[in-house]
Amino acid sequence: MSGNPPPSRRPAVRRAVMLAFAAIVGGLVGGLALLAGTSGAAAAEQTVMIVPDATAPVPAGTPAARGRILVPLHSTVIAGGGRTRLNFSGLLSIHNASERHLLVVDAIEYRDQAGRLIERSLDKPVALKPFASLQVVIAQEDVRGGIGASFLVDWSSPEAIDEPVVEAVMVAVHGTQGYSFVSTGRRIARP
Repeated sequence: MSGNPPPSRRPAVRRAVMLAFAAIVGGLVGGLALLAGTSGAAAAEQTVMIVPDATAPVPAGTPAARGRILVPLHSTVIAGGGRTRLNFSGLLSIHNASERHLLVVDAIEYRDQAGRLIERSLDKPVALKPFASLQVVIAQEDVRGGIGASFLVDWSSPEAIDEPVVEAVMVAVHGTQGYSFVSTGRRIARP
């Protein structure tokens, strides 16, 4: 016996795994907001998470590579034929895909569905070591972005590197139901 469920049970297993994932990520995002001391009105502020040993000093000089990535982050989703709004927590995750070189995250902008700037997540550029990452948390109660919110991530590197991996995970828990999905960033022109 291989240990895999029969084909007829795979959708149920997949659904159970997604619900467990949603509960875990929802609890993680909620726990991180508590650790950061955010609740209520203060939850509207973004929380940037970077472990101290993931960063390095930002290199001086002209970058050899630079780019911009747009990441949709659906903080509110319309359901039920437009009658229901589901608010999602969001976790933007930026990963340095280079094995040997630094990735400098120059700027992170959170924008609403009209494209207006809501907030800048960084006060200054952050250099991530190889394979390191940083995350930005949007609380489930933060509905400033609306149904078509997005992040713009500007990055650079002193060396030619692989483009960073940038994704957003959105999670909502309503009663006993959990919902989650992932949005992948897309490279766009950087002025």
